[in-house]
Amino acid sequence: MKPYKVLVGGLIIVALLLLAMLVYAGMWPPVYVVESASMQHSDDRSYLGIIDTGDLVVVQSSDGSEVLTYVECYPDGQRAFGDYGDVIVYERYGRSDYTPIIHRAMVRLEYNMTSSSFDVPSLAGLPADKWGNGGVEDGRWWNLTDVVEIYEVGYRSALLRVDLASLLSYYADRGLEHDGIITMGDHNVAFSGGQYVGIYDQSTATICREPVMDEWIVGEAKVELPWLGLIKLWVNGNLPESTPDNSKTGIVAVLALVIIVPLALDLAGFLLQRRGIDVWARIRERLRRRK
Repeated sequence: MKPYKVLVGGLIIVALLLLAMLVYAGMWPPVYVVESASMQHSDDRSYLGIIDTGDLVVVQSSDGSEVLTYVECYPDGQRAFGDYGDVIVYERYGRSDYTPIIHRAMVRLEYNMTSSSFDVPSLAGLPADKWGNGGVEDGRWWNLTDVVEIYEVGYRSALLRVDLASLLSYYADRGLEHDGIITMGDHNVAFSGGQYVGIYDQSTATICREPVMDEWIVGEAKVELPWLGLIKLWVNGNLPESTPDNSKTGIVAVLALVIIVPLALDLAGFLLQRRGIDVWARIRERLRRRK
């Protein structure tokens, strides 16, 4: 087989894969490069099935209406990328000029305009020992103005304590009245007071102070392609120091296979041809016979 035919065949295969990915994702780009450690489940190691620094993530277009949160998925045991709840890609404040965030949907808040409070109906489906509301009436998920606490969250068994009072003050200062989702990176925890505490996106203006509205959601993460995004980060000079060493080893192994396997096949074909054996001729002959 002539070299140019191999090249053309390879390009066609790549084009078909991209087309299939685009059709599946329903959006462009269909993949995102993970640029930080915020979704990792370790400080220094990556795992298959977990979103780590340098992974490529295939994202499927979503309008947000069917996103399921940690709180909604916990009772049924529905997991994605190592924990409960969908992992979403969203634009901060709905602005496309900001870098998109890929974090887990934790709990959906519904703003109650009548009482200037938040309702959290999904809490009704959680076991009573899995959540708290700051000491108000047990089991009450409506007209909440203080805090919502979810216990034993994530791989660190962290406390997720959503400060509703601070959020309501922020809303009042800016005249906001919208519903939204509290989001958090799996790795975004801090050890405080003898326990791990979740640092959710809406607790700081450096990420996204407002709960994520459905229309800000770009898509849902569906497939992890480990390590492949490290190539882009390295070429751009943006490879984070937090990149796990085994991820670097993994991408080196992948590149080695991509280079070595074709060379080995080409060498094997050359040696066989020198012995008068044309492998491709035999394959073509078998295909003709089947016709």
